[in-house]
Amino acid sequence: MKLLIVYNKVWPYREKIFEIINEKYDLTVAYTDPKFLNKKYPYKTVYTPGKQVGPFFIHKDSLHKLCKGFDAVIGLYELRWLRLMGLMFNPWRKYSMSFWGIGVSASYANKFDDKKQWDFVRNFFGRKAESLIFYSDYPKTKFVQAGFNPDKIFVANNTTYVSPVNGLVADRNTFLFVGTLYKEKGIDQLLQAYNQLRKNNKDLPVLNIIGDGPERASIEQWVKAEGLEDKVFLHGAIYDSEILKTFYTRALACISPNQAGLSVLTSMGYATIFVTEKNAITGGEVLNITNGKNGIIYEGGVDALAKQMQWIIDNKEEVIRMGKNAQEHYRNNRTPEQMADSIIGAVEYALKKRRNA
Repeated sequence: MKLLIVYNKVWPYREKIFEIINEKYDLTVAYTDPKFLNKKYPYKTVYTPGKQVGPFFIHKDSLHKLCKGFDAVIGLYELRWLRLMGLMFNPWRKYSMSFWGIGVSASYANKFDDKKQWDFVRNFFGRKAESLIFYSDYPKTKFVQAGFNPDKIFVANNTTYVSPVNGLVADRNTFLFVGTLYKEKGIDQLLQAYNQLRKNNKDLPVLNIIGDGPERASIEQWVKAEGLEDKVFLHGAIYDSEILKTFYTRALACISPNQAGLSVLTSMGYATIFVTEKNAITGGEVLNITNGKNGIIYEGGVDALAKQMQWIIDNKEEVIRMGKNAQEHYRNNRTPEQMADSIIGAVEYALKKRRNA
């Protein structure tokens, strides 16, 4: 059975998911970003260029021409991909169609399900698809309340692969930030909170920052100006899971004030608690955190974050216990195999629905 996933990038955090799906189907991943050209994967890939016109993306070539060579298609649930949405009006479509995404509005500019004015458009296209795949239970509940058949909605809880850990690392003595260095993520709040802590902590844990982005130069300047070169270390972007593991397994906590994305699941997989504020930008990943049990969700602001970080320093045994809870949650509920199984379930449902149409 031939399956096509119409995507934007062959994200490193999706590679394991795709590999598992490829064991079941003859998988091809279509992508729009040319930086993945000439890269080799265990599954097939195809470059589908296009152009950005305002908020909309228009594929250069006919998507239907590509899709008709497959039994089933999964597309990003992205309303601004006009030719992808246009497939739902094609009278000659024989392949099943599933949409995969967050299911509600979410971006750096908009909080999770904050903007609801486009819900009716999302619902319109969702009703035309044979199945829907969401990152969390939240949108499923919302769509069922809007009249959708719950059987066509599958929850593939968003997750990522973590490199195997042989036992827990007891010597946790650092703080960690992982992600692209955007101002919206609140890394400036993390730095200010960290700077407050050095007044009362002679042996303050170092802060490792992994990632690159527009804020890197200003962060480097700030670190130098505050005389924290021996405490705050910028390591750049790291994608190798074995290298990342060495940072996560030494960390007391992974802290991201204003964003709670896939780093939540990576942290949990490595038995590292995740710390974020209650209104953090998220695609639903923050819903994995039970405050005080397997992570920390605080009210927000520099002082509140500094207080939480001080608590972590003073309560290492409790933090280690919370980290074990986080890892147990990941292993029991959020493995790549579990995510792939839900996606496969959605494809099987869609194929059956299409055959009976």
